[in-house]
Amino acid sequence: MTSGPLERSVKDITSAHPEVEFALVLARTIDAVSADPEQLRSAVYELARHKLQELATDDPSEKQRLMKALEVAIEGVEAHTQSNGPAQLAPPPTVRPVRIAHEAVPNLLDRPGSLRGEAAADPILPGRDSAAAPARRRRGWSSSVPLRFLVMLAVLGTVLVLIALQRRDAFSSLRTTVAGALSARPSASVEPVEVPVAPVSAQPTPEPRLEPKRALPTAYGVYAEVAEKLYELEMLQGRAPDPRVAISAAITKPSITVLPDGRVKFIVFRRESGAAASDPIEVRIIARVNQVTTFDAAGKPLLASASGDEKTWVMRNVSIPFRAAPLKEDPQMIEVQPRDPDVPLPPGRYALVLKTQAYDFTVEGAVTDRRHCMQRLSAANGTFYSECEKP
Repeated sequence: MTSGPLERSVKDITSAHPEVEFALVLARTIDAVSADPEQLRSAVYELARHKLQELATDDPSEKQRLMKALEVAIEGVEAHTQSNGPAQLAPPPTVRPVRIAHEAVPNLLDRPGSLRGEAAADPILPGRDSAAAPARRRRGWSSSVPLRFLVMLAVLGTVLVLIALQRRDAFSSLRTTVAGALSARPSASVEPVEVPVAPVSAQPTPEPRLEPKRALPTAYGVYAEVAEKLYELEMLQGRAPDPRVAISAAITKPSITVLPDGRVKFIVFRRESGAAASDPIEVRIIARVNQVTTFDAAGKPLLASASGDEKTWVMRNVSIPFRAAPLKEDPQMIEVQPRDPDVPLPPGRYALVLKTQAYDFTVEGAVTDRRHCMQRLSAANGTFYSECEKP
């Protein structure tokens, strides 16, 4: 059997179908490159340069940097190959040239309009027995055009992946990937190295300092506040005297509310508290009558000291300055504070006067202020009061 009819058939096919001619050229080129590792590396380098040139970037300096990185990678691969020798690189698979029969053409052009009907059986070459036909078919498939074409596509995909990695990662990653690809070894996955970080001792966040909640009245009334404690004040009987009156009528009932300290504030909680904030508020002194002087029929003075149930007090027109303002915690309440908060009230008895109402309280302690001690002189022409020489 001669090869003349087969060669004419292939020639007719290639002239009618340029795809077959391209496949033959590519197959011969792949055979030549696969047989020479140096040509294979050069082809990969040129393809990488070409694809990197086609990359669209807005920064020319970035593109120039990538080109330099690729050249450095190529030099590194060549240096590695020269130093380790060709034995370190995995040899490419041996491709034996096989005469392309008309049976391989339909496999490549398996589409409508192809030469599916023109395929014939693989001719048996003279000098070969029929038992060697299956082995020859297996070798023909391993070195057929479609398989080699797929190998070229795989190489091209590998180069494209390397270029993408170079654009996204650092130069060291590209060099490692290229060296792994050319050595035909599967690239080992690089696990990120965890750098131990010394634990930073968390500083305790200082909790916000909460101010103690102020005690406020829950019922209407007038209260004295000493050391954040409330004391309810009792109202005196009758009306408070006019400030122009020096001495009030005698008060015989002792004070019910006794405060432990003279640093006192007042909280007024009444229905009309909002309107009463602008009214005059004052703290008056209630002095005790310690000595009483009377006269007998002959006009001789008789001195008597008040003691026991005979104790009496009088409200004087001597006042201590205070000021009033709405309570910030509750505007319905009025807070009354001394004008000079550093000066406490001295021990003695007092009255908080709101309009015509007087609320009684006593500051505990020994009386040392002369204003809290009075002498009474009862004569035929009237009753007179004066401060004690010694309280």
